Parts: sequence; C-alpha cells; structure tokens
Amino acid sequence: MSTLKTNAIQTIAGKQILNSSGSIIQTVYVRSDAFTTYSSNTTGDGTTVSELSASITPTSATNRIICNWMINGEMNHNNVWLIHRDGALITTAGEEGRNSVSNNRWVGYVGAFYDNDNSSTQSNWNIMYSQIAGSTASRTYSPAIRASGGSAYTFYLNRTVNTAGADNSENTVSTCIIYEVVV
Repeated sequence: MSTLKTNAIQTIAGKQILNSSGSIIQTVYVRSDAFTTYSSNTTGDGTTVSELSASITPTSATNRIICNWMINGEMNHNNVWLIHRDGALITTAGEEGRNSVSNNRWVGYVGAFYDNDNSSTQSNWNIMYSQIAGSTASRTYSPAIRASGGSAYTFYLNRTVNTAGADNSENTVSTCIIYEVVV
C-alpha cells in the first residue's frame, strides 16, 4: 500500500481543486429518532436540545462552520429557537445565536409558529447558522428553546403533544449536519 501526501492538487489550468475557497473539507451528521421533551423556560439563555448536539474540531481557525438543523416536533407558538455553542448562547458580535437587537426572552434566532392543532400534527423547523471557527478547538453546536412570554412550555421532539405514536399523530426524525468550509 502507498501513501500520497501533497499540499495541493491542481488542474492542468492551475486551479486548486482541494482545500480551495468554498470547499467543504469536513462534515458531521447527527440523527435523532428519540421521542423526548425539553422545557422552554421563561428566563435564561434557553434549554439545549441535546439530542441534536453535534461536535466538530475545525482544521483551521479561519474556516467557516455551517450548521443546519431539520427539527420536527410540537410546542406552543410562544417560543423561540436559539443557537448554543458548548452549552451556552452564542453572543459573539455579528454571529449571535439570536437576533442581535437584545437578549430579551422574546428575542430568538427562529420563532415557533402558530399551529391550530398542537396535539396531533408536528411542525418542522429548518435552522441554518454560520460562524468563523476562530480556533481549532473542538466545540459542540446545539439548538436551544426559550419561552418568549411569561409562561414556560414543553417542546416534544419527533412526536406530537398527545402521543408518541398513533393514528393521526405522526412520529418523525430530526437531523443536524455541520460543514467546515474553507474561506
């Protein structure tokens, strides 16, 4: 067996085809089939949805990390989604895990939406987040939920409020994929 080592691969025209700007050089994928619940509290920086946490160790501090969650479940519409890194709300200027206007409880990254039937048909959220790596230290990204009003609620992952499986009460999966992209 042979090993080929090189710093770059170029086409005949001289264009780099590996590790050039925009190349995806690493991916991490997480899938959750779990039927579980999380509390969305009225204070604090949100509850981490650990079933959808994904860890990555960037190869370069200057590369971009792109996270994409596809989340299924049910919860009251008076909630917001936030983005956590290593279990804490991301507050880096320009890369906040919420709207940058303020950190009031009603300020989030993505809002929940109103569903007339919040006990038998799930909602679906597609959340995309991106930031420059900043270092090559391992980190874990996660979605988080927080109540946007004065009442706490429950988020039901991959299931409906009423049941974890029955006629007209669907069960689903939720996923996360993280890319490291050369800048």
